[in-house]
Amino acid sequence: MILQPLEPQDAEQIAELAADFYPEEMLYEAGDIASALATAVREGGNFSVGLVERGNLLAYMLAWLEESRVEGLRESVVLIDDLALATGEAEDLRLLLSHLVQRLEQADLTHLAIEGSLLPDTREMFWGLARFIGSLGYELVASQDYWEEEVGAELTWVRYERPAEAEVEVQVSVAEVWDGAEFPE
Repeated sequence: MILQPLEPQDAEQIAELAADFYPEEMLYEAGDIASALATAVREGGNFSVGLVERGNLLAYMLAWLEESRVEGLRESVVLIDDLALATGEAEDLRLLLSHLVQRLEQADLTHLAIEGSLLPDTREMFWGLARFIGSLGYELVASQDYWEEEVGAELTWVRYERPAEAEVEVQVSVAEVWDGAEFPE
């Protein structure tokens, strides 16, 4: 298996893999995914990566620079916008996260927080990797459960920071957390 940066031309494979994991109401068209990736590439903040074996996408993480989802906190963060693991293996998540941190180090962006929203099954996997995430130099500094009506499930918004750079105390309420909409309609 190899790690491969994801770009707009990979959108069709991403959409196909996502269809195996997400309910229909959470799926995005390949064109929307390609557009989001193109914007991230154009803005110089695309950290999306896929795990590929023999040309088949087995796992992916869509990650790019965004503004924090915390209301009133106007700062850039790395948003893990989407994640899918066909293998369901925590080791694959470790590979994706390690690669993300390595790319952030290369870009001198490790001072940025990492944010995202987790589905229930992904949440359990992330909680189980707390020590590993700590070994990458990040710790969970804030989380908030919220009900996502479109999905019909409770999601968890999370924020990870490097401890030495955790200057902003983040306190959120359900009303302040991002509503889960990744792509404009």
